[in-house]
Formats: sequence, C-alpha cells, structure tokens
Amino acid sequence: MSEIEKRQMPKAYAIMWIVIAAAYGIWMTFFMRNIVLERYETVSERTVDGYTYTDITGMMGRHWLYPVWVILSVAALLLFIVYLKKILYADNPGRFAKYFCLAGAVAGCVFVVWYGFLSAPNKQGELASFSDKIKYITASMIGLMHPWLFRVWGLLASATVFSNTMYCYRKYDFNSRVGIIMGSIGSAAIFLTVNCPSMGDDDKDFSIPRCSVHWAGALLFAVCCAAPLVIFLFNKARKEKGRFLFGLIFFVSLLLVMLVLLVTVGKSAIIENIPMVAAYILLFLLNFTGFFEKKEAKA
Repeated sequence: MSEIEKRQMPKAYAIMWIVIAAAYGIWMTFFMRNIVLERYETVSERTVDGYTYTDITGMMGRHWLYPVWVILSVAALLLFIVYLKKILYADNPGRFAKYFCLAGAVAGCVFVVWYGFLSAPNKQGELASFSDKIKYITASMIGLMHPWLFRVWGLLASATVFSNTMYCYRKYDFNSRVGIIMGSIGSAAIFLTVNCPSMGDDDKDFSIPRCSVHWAGALLFAVCCAAPLVIFLFNKARKEKGRFLFGLIFFVSLLLVMLVLLVTVGKSAIIENIPMVAAYILLFLLNFTGFFEKKEAKA
C-alpha cells in the first residue's frame, strides 16, 4: 500500500516547508532588508551591462512595500503545505482541487509566455528588438525593468507547476519522496532568485553574493521542478510504455533542445520558457484529458 493510498501526509513534509518559510523570513528580515532598500537603490547596483535602471526593486520611495512583500512571500511558501495536504494526500480532492489546478496551469502558462516577450533594454541601452529578445533578454533581465512582474512570475510558476505535479501524482496514485522533496526545493529556490536582481552578462561574477544566489536559485528551480515530472514519466514509461514513453521522450528532448539553443543562439526568456511551456502542456494532458489513459480493448 502506497503512502497516497494511506491518505495521510507525513509530518516531515509540513516541517520541511515550515523550516523553509522560517529560514526565508529570517533571511529577508535580518539580512536582505538593508541590501534591498539601500544597496540595490544605488546607481552602481542599478547599472547592469552599461544601462542604469530606474528601480530594480520596485520599492524606491515605497519602502513600506518591503514588509508587505516579506509577509506575502512567506505565506506563499506555507501554502505548499496546503497543496500537498489538499491535493496529493486528500481522501477526495474533489472538483475544487481539479479546477484550482486547471486554472493554475492555464494562468501560469499564459503568464510565463506573455512575460517572456516583455521589453527590456539591450546592450546599447535601447528597447530590445525581437532578435535581441531571442538572443539576450532573459526572464531576470526583464525583471530589472519589471521587478514586481518578476516576483509574480516566480510565485505563479512555482505554485502552479508544483500543485499540478502533485495533482498528477494523486490522479495516477503515484508517489515519490525524491520527487516531492526535489519539487519542494526547486519551488522554494526561485524565491532566492526573485529577491536578488540579475547581474547581466558584463559584470557576472559568482564571487559576488547577488550573482551567486541569483544563479543558484534559478538553476535549482529549473532542475528540481522538472525532476518530479521526469521521475513520474520514467516510472510510468518503464511499466506501461505507450504514451508515457512518448511523453518522457518529448519532455527530455525539449530540455536538450533548450540547452542546445542556449549554447548556440543565446540565453533568453523565450528559450528558457520552452521546458516550462512543455511542462504545462504535459501536466494539462495528464491531469485534464484522457490522452495518457489506457483504452480498454474491445471484446
């Protein structure tokens, strides 16, 4: 009997998320406050790749927004306990969980795609052309001009991918401690990235905390949020093959295509969105259609 069949969420998961939320709250309250409200407002910190942004935190002249953001983001982290309890481990998730995840998948995918096409300055200090957006303008670079939208991007993407992955696990009666823990780590990691603005290309230096934390959070988010879906597809493909094998090949191939494009074309939000959009499409097909369901043989 699997843990999902027992329908009781291990307390360790709740404790894990409480510890994550507490550590984040302490970090933001006692370490990041002066950095965000003072250091990130200086001209030197706002100058990235030769262009000086007006406000990379979205809080200049509105410092009261900082405690509001800290409270909201801590609450967003604690909601992951609810996602686990009410979606994965609920006796009967019901229609609310289904429509909540469906709305999240659609809203998340639409927002991520729309955000990836927003304007940002290129290396010449002009608004980027479409070609620049493909080759150079990353999600975090857009965040320098649209810091609050970048925060929404991080919160929405992590919440919707995680909740839909847990709904997928619940629907197919699948469980993976490694998948849940990795998904949790990845979802929490993006909160580091959205609080440490991009350093751009010219001044990239991993000995600088701002740069190292930004990149560490982004890489952990990408790898650890994809892992639960890969683990699920691999296990289902190994046992049932068929369309699960197709889904696994499709998703892993797109991850490889993204890596090739990042090396050959450049890093950009549009290219970075490829695996995220693929994840949303797969989760939509898994959760809300019969595409992956076995068809009964006719007598």
